[in-house]
Amino acid sequence: MKNLNQKLRSFANEGKTIKIGLAGLGQMGKGIISQIRNIEGMEIIVLADRNITRTEKTLKDPGIAIRDYILLRSGRDSIRSPVSIAGLDMMADVFTENAKRRIREALDNRMLIYSDSLSVLFCVDDIDVIIDATGNPETGAYIAVNTIASNKHLVTLNVEMDVTIGPFLRDIALKHNVVYTLSAGDEPPAAKELYDFADMMGMKIIAAGKGKNNPLDREANPDTLAEYAGEKGSNPYMMTSFVDGTKSMVEMACLSNATGLKPDCRGMHGPIVNIDRFLDVFRPKSEGGILNSTGVVEFVIGDLAPGVFLVFTTENEILRNELEYLLMGSGPNYLLYRPYHLTSMETPVSVARAYFYGEATMVPLSGLLSDVITIAKKDLAAGERIDRIGGYNVYGLIDKKEIAEENNFLPIGLSEGALLKNNIEKNSPITYNDVNISAGSLVSRLRKMQEERSLQQQ
Repeated sequence: MKNLNQKLRSFANEGKTIKIGLAGLGQMGKGIISQIRNIEGMEIIVLADRNITRTEKTLKDPGIAIRDYILLRSGRDSIRSPVSIAGLDMMADVFTENAKRRIREALDNRMLIYSDSLSVLFCVDDIDVIIDATGNPETGAYIAVNTIASNKHLVTLNVEMDVTIGPFLRDIALKHNVVYTLSAGDEPPAAKELYDFADMMGMKIIAAGKGKNNPLDREANPDTLAEYAGEKGSNPYMMTSFVDGTKSMVEMACLSNATGLKPDCRGMHGPIVNIDRFLDVFRPKSEGGILNSTGVVEFVIGDLAPGVFLVFTTENEILRNELEYLLMGSGPNYLLYRPYHLTSMETPVSVARAYFYGEATMVPLSGLLSDVITIAKKDLAAGERIDRIGGYNVYGLIDKKEIAEENNFLPIGLSEGALLKNNIEKNSPITYNDVNISAGSLVSRLRKMQEERSLQQQ
């Protein structure tokens, strides 16, 4: 099997490219466009983002500077209509015959197509792989179902969606003979690389996880972080999900579901610790560490950020001696770490693996092992509507799936737009009984189908 870079060069030398559709032009989406333009053998042919102004600004950016493109606008070039996709009734933009003609002409002339409608991604047969860089569970659910139903591979950076309905999407992708996968470069796949390496060698995993890039502030919101987010070129809501810890919870739930590792406690320990003390901290309490059990996911605040780590051990004395000889320490525990992850810059790796080899970079093993439950960020009153992840009134905490089920806790991926029926005290979990979820929520319907399948398989 050729290396991916060799495979792509050979592909390009034959005059071929992997044709890509991209959803979402935030910080990650913009990085993906710029990166793929440097890679032989793949090209983005369709962009979809609701913010037309942002898209047009991106297309004129000196680092991207795409000149030949056409715009398809919802309402002008399409009609909002009820459709049935994969047995699910939903609303979608149906493009006019004139718009379809313009799409064909643009493709024939190698012009980029962009639109404020996600539906454009699914009506272009030329697309091989769709990348979801939106980060919104409801939007991600719509993209995923339509991508798979249109027989295209899906590479997603939407970890929030994966921890909500990832097992369902994995299963239907297999039935359609396409790939559903998380994107290389995010912390969960980067940490899983370390897990797979140690697991393949028969090592016992003590803990695996990520370094958090910023201090933890559960009360952070888009107002308190507006200036900081602006300095970083990030959306204030996305930055809030980093700072209030929700993103770390989601990412480590994703790692848990793909490896079988579980959180040691609700929310994980999240110690403030530097790399030189990992082996002192990540050991059982009986040995002076912080862990109640081994085989866990974790996050740390310290000098590892923005990297990932794995602590392992072996009872084999020969291997221990060899590890000491190789300067891995005197044991019994040993540390592997990668001091970086390159986020969207690594996404093309997953695109190429999916296209050439039909391989996923990372998917849930089976059903969910961990869930991310919804916690009140402040005192909430009945009648209030929960805003989005990284917003003003909730944050997420990882917990074992069986505990979440026993207590009927509301997953963070279903929380947006839910109407509170009860008053909720600050830092208290919110349950399904505390809310009314919109009947039109696609991600909620898919979650229900996933849970029904799980019960049938038990």
